Amino acid sequence: MEDGMTTTKEDIGLAIKMLRKKAGIKTQGDLGKKINPKPLSKETINRIENGRGNYGINALFRIAKVLNCDFADFIEPKKPSRTAMFEEFLEEYTKKIMAEEQAKYEKIKKLGQKIIKKFHPE
Repeated sequence: MEDGMTTTKEDIGLAIKMLRKKAGIKTQGDLGKKINPKPLSKETINRIENGRGNYGINALFRIAKVLNCDFADFIEPKKPSRTAMFEEFLEEYTKKIMAEEQAKYEKIKKLGQKIIKKFHPE
């Protein structure tokens, strides 16, 4: 948020999402389950993180407690840029693709070893 600009629900949601990931809470459902005294659903956390729907200030305070941060961090966050969010997504997606490719490589390697044994027994 720049000086003179208003914090939007989208800004608050983005701050919550980044603080959730920083806290090592991987899913929205996991965050919702940790909230006391009454957990919030994955759907509610999703709406909050995406700046949709109406939610009370009490919910935000409860989320802040789980994320071990101040409520003010949602209003005046050390806000990551959309570019940083995209870079994080790209990194996660790349890791996923690399893991999938590694699994394919291992299958091909095992198949190759079977073929070698069949046609060139020791």
